[in-house]
Amino acid sequence: MALKKNSRSTVAPTQNRAKVAAARSTARVAGRGKRVSDTDKNTAPSQWGRRLARLVGEKCGVTMSENFSKNEGTYRGKDIVIKCAKSPMPPVAVLIDMLERIDQLWAVYLMPEGGAEIWAVDIDKVRQHGYFTRGPKVQKRVEIYRRKIIQLGTLVGTLTEAEVDSCNIP
Repeated sequence: MALKKNSRSTVAPTQNRAKVAAARSTARVAGRGKRVSDTDKNTAPSQWGRRLARLVGEKCGVTMSENFSKNEGTYRGKDIVIKCAKSPMPPVAVLIDMLERIDQLWAVYLMPEGGAEIWAVDIDKVRQHGYFTRGPKVQKRVEIYRRKIIQLGTLVGTLTEAEVDSCNIP
């Protein structure tokens, strides 16, 4: 039986594992842990994004969809979708099937100061300059980063820190 080197303990590694396993109060069974399902773990961010999108729509005069699970609306005759990111770094993503029914993407980025910027970019530019995801386990979508949106789009407006905080999920 091999002993651990550079360790204060002279107990073999397998003996340590046995002691740890014996100290557990309940036996672990495969597939029965406190694992959060994929749909549950994304609930709070999704709700936050929808609340923030509705706030942006209200502030900017967008007629939002009656369906509260959608971030879609109409602004000056254009169908838009409002996507939110919790910092300036991650991309915003639009599902491929959504590209067919919208004219403009509005991207809301939280800034380090606490407020948010609202950017609009035409969907044909998103198609041209975005990154299309691939793979069997990933939903088909196009992602576009803020640095590209700034080059291609226009700043629609901003939100204050208080307005952003009003959308937080308790």
